[in-house]
Parts: sequence; C-alpha cells; structure tokens
Amino acid sequence: MEDNVPVLDTRTQKPVYLPDKITNMDAFNEIYEKIDVIARCRPEDKYAMVIGLIANKHVVAVTGDGTNDAPALKRADVGFAMGIQGTEVAREASDIILMDDNFKSIVEAVKWGRNIYDSIRKFLQFQLTINIVAVASVFLCSIFLN
Repeated sequence: MEDNVPVLDTRTQKPVYLPDKITNMDAFNEIYEKIDVIARCRPEDKYAMVIGLIANKHVVAVTGDGTNDAPALKRADVGFAMGIQGTEVAREASDIILMDDNFKSIVEAVKWGRNIYDSIRKFLQFQLTINIVAVASVFLCSIFLN
C-alpha cells in the first residue's frame, strides 16, 4: 500500500498527497461516533474519514462522483460512483456504479445482496446436510450388510 495518495487540489490544480493514517487518532475517536453523514465536504476530509473508520475496524461505504473522490472510493470497503454525472476516474476507482445516480439504488442493492447471501447460505447448508446423511448411510450400510 502506498504511503501517500495524490489528489488534485481544486484551487491550485496541483497534486496534494494524502497520508494513509490520521495523525491525531485520539481527536478523531472523540468525534467520529457523533457523525452520521458527511455531505458537501472536501475530498481530503472524506479520505481522512475513510482512513479513520478503517483504522477503527468499521466497514466503510463511500459515494462519489468526482476525480478527487477517487482515493476515498478506492480505499473504502465499498465505493459507489455515480454513473451519469460521475467522472470516468471515479467510476474506475469504485466497486459499484449507480447507473441512475439515485441513492435509493444503494438501499435496493444492499437488500438484494443480503437476500442472495442468505439464499446461498441456506443452499450450502442444505447440500452439506444431504451429503453428510448420504455418506453416513452408505458407510453404515456397507458395514452392516457385509
């Protein structure tokens, strides 16, 4: 993992390197639990929040549409990019692209993902149970019938 991640400063149009750790973790730990949503913030703030939450063992999802959001999208556990208004850099850095730029799509995707996960888990549990019973039946029959 790189120590610093470049982000283009919107005022000076020069690259700014973001550190891969928060310098004052105690101050971050005091305030991050009080924050529910970060909106209309600088890309550096979004990236710092992602780094801090990952350091505290949280699962992090980030939405973004601009080039400066790419480091946070890439570093987060799940990155959601806007498909219509988002830049190509943001779409490349993200894990999921919202084709309609609607946040309700995130909720629907999570619901579908959980449903699919539960269905796969139930199927594997069923298959494992059936296979164990079949192997035990064949084993016991071979012992008692010989």
